[in-house]
Amino acid sequence: MIQMVGSTRGTPEGFSHGQASGSQQPPPPPPSLAEVMVLQTELIRQLVQGQQNQPRSQQRGREDHIPQAAGYQEFFGTRPPLFHKTDEPLDADAWLRTIESKFGLLPVPCSEANKTLFAAQ
Repeated sequence: MIQMVGSTRGTPEGFSHGQASGSQQPPPPPPSLAEVMVLQTELIRQLVQGQQNQPRSQQRGREDHIPQAAGYQEFFGTRPPLFHKTDEPLDADAWLRTIESKFGLLPVPCSEANKTLFAAQ
């Protein structure tokens, strides 16, 4: 017969169950989805309220520094190749790589949704 002396296996130090060194409370249960949504809504409300309370000059200054997304004209200016039907998968792959490289030439980033639209034109 084996008898264990001292702490039990798997019990972290300071959290042993047999000692009366204070009332150890179990952690509270995680919040419900409804509680998380209420907290998130309150945080968003506070953020919006904080932005509305700022002077207009600060709000406009921040908007001036937001880069605009690239449009089709900028993409078309890179002279992207047209895709023609092919039976060779490597030809299609080469065309995709060329199109992706054209997006890298744009002075401002292009959204992923626009990349799909622009390549399909």
